[in-house]
Amino acid sequence: MDDGRPVRGTLFLGALLWNMCNGMLFVLTPLFGVSLGLSVLDIGSLIGLPYIFTLVMRFVGGAFADRYGEHRMLQACYSLNVLAAVALCLAGGFFSLMLSSGLANLSRSMFWVPAQSMASQLSRRNPGRMLGQLSAANYIGQLLGLALGGILAGWLGYGPTFILVTVACVVGMLLGFALPPIRLIPGGRTVWQTTVGMSRRLIERRTWLLLTTSCAAAVPFGITQSIYPVYMSGLNFPEGWISVVIAVRSIGPVVIGLTLGSEITIQREKVFYATSMGGLGICILASAWTGGWLLLGLCIAGLGMAGGVADLLNQVQAVDLSRASDRSAVMAATGLGWNVAPMALPLLLGWAADVWGFGVMFLAAGCFFLLVAAGTPLVYRILDAQHR
Repeated sequence: MDDGRPVRGTLFLGALLWNMCNGMLFVLTPLFGVSLGLSVLDIGSLIGLPYIFTLVMRFVGGAFADRYGEHRMLQACYSLNVLAAVALCLAGGFFSLMLSSGLANLSRSMFWVPAQSMASQLSRRNPGRMLGQLSAANYIGQLLGLALGGILAGWLGYGPTFILVTVACVVGMLLGFALPPIRLIPGGRTVWQTTVGMSRRLIERRTWLLLTTSCAAAVPFGITQSIYPVYMSGLNFPEGWISVVIAVRSIGPVVIGLTLGSEITIQREKVFYATSMGGLGICILASAWTGGWLLLGLCIAGLGMAGGVADLLNQVQAVDLSRASDRSAVMAATGLGWNVAPMALPLLLGWAADVWGFGVMFLAAGCFFLLVAAGTPLVYRILDAQHR
């Protein structure tokens, strides 16, 4: 399919609105937790622990998308966003915030695979361009959501802001039900057969290479939603400024998606792999020596650019490994890092910050990613031996 303008418009607009609403939920949760007096580890737990449950949903969701259509999964995803917003309206402590965060994470785990699978099928000649445009829509939505969340909370208070988010989520859900199918003939395999097929892919070394790429893509999201809000609260940043500084993370991926969508190819994957890992390392390392909003904003924008490169590279790699009939399943298996990194990093780095402080934590994490970037040839030699 190369003439999918009605589908493209509905998909991209729905993706932008969903990302805006989900971004608001994710920035409001740690900020509200800080206002309730929760610790760094508590905030990290709110962001990280719900990803345990979304690991299963990513597999099942990918199988359902291939079987019944990507549009059905997106409709369920948008509906869960509404439930997460309602739960946030009623939240008053750690466990109620955990419920809202869990529903928001569940919605997030169901969004990426069907949205990216649908976008990749809109153009056979240049799927990278469609994926780049979808990435731009996603991150524009995140930019708006992350900025508006803190600004509205500081201006209106948490209660009215939560209500506005809920209304916006309902509008997004209604738009999702107007989304047409991309494939007239659903996948021929059962959900069980597709899920087993995804599990078998996890024994392939090529899949593990793609998992490291999707982990890198998720790093900016995982740490800017959990670690950085608490770090900036300790620097006495107002809530509105915290939200705006976090939101600049989305500027880089928008630029990457619009400019490099056609440039990131399998033939150049080693260069872009090393670039993304090195960019993450430099920006995390530099965060240890920044105390002002401008320099910290540059670090977070750089994190977003590095993650955006890894995100597009992971999608292009998954398209190379799949056919249209099993695209969602392959993307679900190779994109598991999007669940693992946001689950593990807030807990690990939150614990390190509690024990040793933010400076040591940023130093250790930054050096790790720089070592991975420097070792790119070795990583490919070990994990890419089975690739043709």
